[in-house]
Amino acid sequence: MANQRHMEPAKVRAMGQTLQTVSGILKTVSTVLEIQMTILKTTAFIGLVGGLAVERYLSIIKPRVDQLAKMTAELSQDAILSAADWEKAQRSG
Repeated sequence: MANQRHMEPAKVRAMGQTLQTVSGILKTVSTVLEIQMTILKTTAFIGLVGGLAVERYLSIIKPRVDQLAKMTAELSQDAILSAADWEKAQRSG
């Protein structure tokens, strides 16, 4: 048998939905980080220097969370489209 390929579209679609959920969670985390950073900047302005250090740390993490959210959203769409294309190809023979 030459190069047989098999996919279970339902599982791939479910994986895509899971990635979509993860992306949504990461976007929420990013929003919460942004709010926390704003609060910490404000308290640092008032005089709590430790808050500024925490804000700087969060400002390093937030772009990575944003990037992960974007990547998981893209992977989600890729998985869902792959499952649909696979099913389409299987129907057409």
